[in-house]
Amino acid sequence: MRRTIIASLAAAMVALLALRATPDARAVTPEPRRVREAQRTLRDLGYRPGPIDGIVGPQTRAAVTSYQRSERLPATGRFDPETLVRLDIYERLFRSTHQPGSEARRGEAAI
Repeated sequence: MRRTIIASLAAAMVALLALRATPDARAVTPEPRRVREAQRTLRDLGYRPGPIDGIVGPQTRAAVTSYQRSERLPATGRFDPETLVRLDIYERLFRSTHQPGSEARRGEAAI
């Protein structure tokens, strides 16, 4: 639990620092692997982002907007840092699946 909180805070800080470096934060589009992971997550949560292709098209924007509204976030239709943190994208992308005992922990969580 502590590791998840620290990872989420670190990811949020990195994302916020990256946004401060850009003149128009809304113009920033995450790289395709982050978009694909976000699309998968939205699909798994019951939203319909369209094809899992790493492209932010109209279906993906609509799914993001619906998700943001349900989470009481500003409904921008964009993968802003707060939305990505809530979707747990950074943790999903950087989670090591090769840690010793990770399978046992997953099995325990499912029970």
